[in-house]
Amino acid sequence: MSSRLLPSASSGAAPDALEEAQFRARMARLGTEPESRRGRRRGPQATGRGGFRLGWKSWLVVDALVVLLVVAAVVAWPPIQACRHQDKTTGFYAGDSVDKCIRRGIAERIDRADQRLKALVRNSGR
Repeated sequence: MSSRLLPSASSGAAPDALEEAQFRARMARLGTEPESRRGRRRGPQATGRGGFRLGWKSWLVVDALVVLLVVAAVVAWPPIQACRHQDKTTGFYAGDSVDKCIRRGIAERIDRADQRLKALVRNSGR
């Protein structure tokens, strides 16, 4: 027979409490102690992810700025490249410059986009 004593039914809670304490001690050493969800605000350390947290309004502003930058790049890049190419190959007339060429090209692209949107709105009722 074994020299170990079997726990009685009345002392059944004591080994469970001991196991729970040992488990919590191991988790505390590993740094993954489960914490109360109500007692502490969750931050980057609590979730295990780095980075920063912003509210939904801040992310809306960030998203709007990204969209604005992309649209500005799409509108401005082709005229800039065309004017640079023209400056290298043929040059400009007297009184014209790269800056004027770029401004004129961007204005043409914006006008063309405006005309297309107006045409879409006019034909949307058909």
